[in-house]
Amino acid sequence: MSTLHVDEAPRARMLLSVADVAAELGCGRDTVYGLLASGLLPSVLVGERLRRIRLPDLEQYIAGLPTSPPSPRS
Repeated sequence: MSTLHVDEAPRARMLLSVADVAAELGCGRDTVYGLLASGLLPSVLVGERLRRIRLPDLEQYIAGLPTSPPSPRS
C-alpha cells in the first residue's frame, strides 16, 4: 500500500488533452485546435488517435505570448 506523505505534492500531469489546455487558457477547444493546426502549439500523438500537448510546450507557448500595453484611460 502506498501512502502520500505530507511533504510530497501530487505530481503534475505531463500530457494534457485539448480540453485540459482549453481550460488552462480559458478558451474553447476550437481555439486550441487552431493553435495546433497553425503549429503555434506543438502536440504529440499517443497511439493512433489521442492528441496530447506536453506541459512544457504549453508553458513555453504561454511564456511567448506578447503582453499588451496598458489601455489609455479616458
